[in-house]
Amino acid sequence: MNFYRVSNLVGNGLILLGTGLCASALLLFISTSANAQQGTRDILREEVNPKQDEADPWLGGVWQFGAYGQVESNPYRGADSVDLDPLPLLAYDADRLHIGTDGISVTAWQNEFASLDVLGALRMKPFENGDSEYLRGMKERDMAYEAGIGFTSRLWRGEVGAYYLTDLNDAHDGHELDLTYTIPMDLQNVTFDWGGGVRWQSDKLANYHVGVSGTEVRSDRNAYDADAAFIPHLDVSVTYPITESIVLLGTGGVELLPDSYTDSPLIDDDYVYSIGLGLVYNF
Repeated sequence: MNFYRVSNLVGNGLILLGTGLCASALLLFISTSANAQQGTRDILREEVNPKQDEADPWLGGVWQFGAYGQVESNPYRGADSVDLDPLPLLAYDADRLHIGTDGISVTAWQNEFASLDVLGALRMKPFENGDSEYLRGMKERDMAYEAGIGFTSRLWRGEVGAYYLTDLNDAHDGHELDLTYTIPMDLQNVTFDWGGGVRWQSDKLANYHVGVSGTEVRSDRNAYDADAAFIPHLDVSVTYPITESIVLLGTGGVELLPDSYTDSPLIDDDYVYSIGLGLVYNF
């Protein structure tokens, strides 16, 4: 058995091992607050796990391990005003393959300016009916397994990105589409990425978050059928390399909730903000 074959076997074994470790970390992720933002996942994917331009686009990647904590406002009526979401970060990231606690991405096509990815993601429950007295009696939402496609392209001074996700396990039977523009800015050793966009959710996905069915009605909670929603958002991330292998990450964002959300009796606020800080080791 030659050295090349042995190295390939070892590399494949490490990826399988890492996939198992990522699955274990996902179990920890599932136990965190139900209000973890989908947008944060995309910021982490780009900043914590930058693609490695290696000769082997599948096995020539790197591993990242770390921890991330996020403080996020909770818009649900009667719930705690903020949630603290601890998130273990674990990922294998190559030029065309990403497997981590922030999702799965396989690059189906790319050139010098753009790329097209196949995506896999988890959507956490939007709330637990034990989060507040007002939410008691609401039907428990299931966690959603979602898949879709993503597209990114260089444009002017930054990058335009879009993704589409759809439900696979009948948790909500809905769809989500996001369009974001991001501009990077370097200040000595600190990298800032700031931008914004708009996220569209189908009526079924909006009802998964804020709808009230006939069986959930009570004297102080009317039935509510949400329309499709457009959610504007602003995002910023900051990275600072402490050493060649250790990176400090900061994130922030705000979502402006539309009438489709704020007209629901479940919602008290018209915005959601988040601030996060993480430390990542690359090896």
